[in-house]
Amino acid sequence: METFTAPSKMSRDMRRNGVTICALFGFGWFVGGAGVLGDGAGYWIGLAVAAAVSVALIVLVPRIESGRERPRELPKDWQRRYGIWIGFEVVLITAAVFLLRALDLADFLPGTIAVIVGAHFIPLAPAFDEPKYRWTGYAMIAAGLAGVAAGTGGVVLAGAVAGFGSAATLWATGAAVLKRG
Repeated sequence: METFTAPSKMSRDMRRNGVTICALFGFGWFVGGAGVLGDGAGYWIGLAVAAAVSVALIVLVPRIESGRERPRELPKDWQRRYGIWIGFEVVLITAAVFLLRALDLADFLPGTIAVIVGAHFIPLAPAFDEPKYRWTGYAMIAAGLAGVAAGTGGVVLAGAVAGFGSAATLWATGAAVLKRG
């Protein structure tokens, strides 16, 4: 596989984009699981905390500097690889939604979607030369499998398990990338 050393600005921008995406999708996964909190104060407090975590990550993004980072070695076709894995994710999620709904198994959707999203992180690790994405993938797959198991208790419980686990994983990934620079 042919690679090239990404220019410092490109490397820094990729890390910044990664943290921002983790922050935003972490918030989305939290919202996906928040149904378990009901519609009272717990929901609103949880939502406020989740928003604060995501906003804090985004606010800290400019702290990623080029001086602390290692050179990023990207495959020459990294953009194509990215497109392929995003397409893979979208097609599989769409198929899962149609299939599980048709089979009246919607309670298993949150976990299944988390497994698919987690799986797409594993090939993105080498595409972006970001080894932490492998662990993000493994952790989201674990959260998704736990969500699938929780699906026997209904979609709200499944959403909470997969959603909160995925949110925590994405926020932790964002924080780890911020710390590393």
